[in-house]
Amino acid sequence: MKYAAERGLGIVVMEPLRGGLLSGDVPAIHQHLINAPVRRTPSEWGLRWVWNHPEVTVVLSGMNAMEQVRENLATAEQGVANSLSPGDLAVIETLRDTFASRVKIPCTGCRYCMPCENGVDIPSCFMYYNQAYTYEAKEKAQGVYFWALNGSFAGGVPGYASCCVECGECEEKCPQHFPIREYLHEVSEFFGK
Repeated sequence: MKYAAERGLGIVVMEPLRGGLLSGDVPAIHQHLINAPVRRTPSEWGLRWVWNHPEVTVVLSGMNAMEQVRENLATAEQGVANSLSPGDLAVIETLRDTFASRVKIPCTGCRYCMPCENGVDIPSCFMYYNQAYTYEAKEKAQGVYFWALNGSFAGGVPGYASCCVECGECEEKCPQHFPIREYLHEVSEFFGK
């Protein structure tokens, strides 16, 4: 962001609340916010952190209800660059560390394992699986998993983990040497077929 801002390029942040996952009822968030130096909703914390960066030009956050619009507008009035205190930033750092520790599969999404001859969208399978655990949102992640990987976007070929035939080609290409077949089996067991 700093590199782009130094060259006069605008920074547009989209989905700052991870499609609502950060604003939902996530016990991991609430356990840290209960003792925070300032009372804010999870959405307020997330948006304030984004706006705390002076390089950010625009924040695009989806809203489903008028209450969310009002909350986001009120938060925007407080969302000024460099406005978070060291205590606020410490809360956010603790939350970041908590979420990082909840990631089940440390895939970076480089996509070197792709394409899969059977159409498995390996990085997306891992991403939805991680979202389910990280944000304690199995039902939401499962719904998106089955919708996004149903094949309607990939020429009719489903990209589910259960489509893996365990050929191992992906593991040969993975720069991180992950046991991809084992991980895909785990994802398939978790979401179902």
